[in-house]
Amino acid sequence: MRQSHQSHPLAVQNLSHICIGVSDIEASLAFYTAVLGMDVVFDVELAGAGLDAVTGGAAQNGRMIGGLIGGAMVELLFLGDVSASPAGPRIGYTNMSFRVADLDDAYETLRQQHPGVRTDAAVDIGGVRMFFIYDPDDTPIEILELPAGVHTTLELWRP
Repeated sequence: MRQSHQSHPLAVQNLSHICIGVSDIEASLAFYTAVLGMDVVFDVELAGAGLDAVTGGAAQNGRMIGGLIGGAMVELLFLGDVSASPAGPRIGYTNMSFRVADLDDAYETLRQQHPGVRTDAAVDIGGVRMFFIYDPDDTPIEILELPAGVHTTLELWRP
């Protein structure tokens, strides 16, 4: 006789952090602190069996810098000479997104204060206005403004 097992999802409590692989830790740190206001929480050197286990032996040492951006923990991970992901749409992680109160003001600030940052033109998709900027490794970062009175995408989709 076959036993029936009902599956249950993991008891996830919250999003812990976003980890971004970078090719130049100092250039990335400068970008994330100057452009996005990262408040650095930790800066650690990585080595040993734990690193070997999570990288499959691809890196012998590395460095991780973690900090808060808009209340979200973002970790910059440097592992040395690691190949980049292909550009453009792909399966899996595509971008991270940060909300601003005034998209036009954010766009103008970037153009005036950080003219070297690659910035796409703003678009409107279903009432959500957004544009993308790119870090030194061309990782896309969405900057968005939600419709008036909405503070989170949860409020937008489950009013």
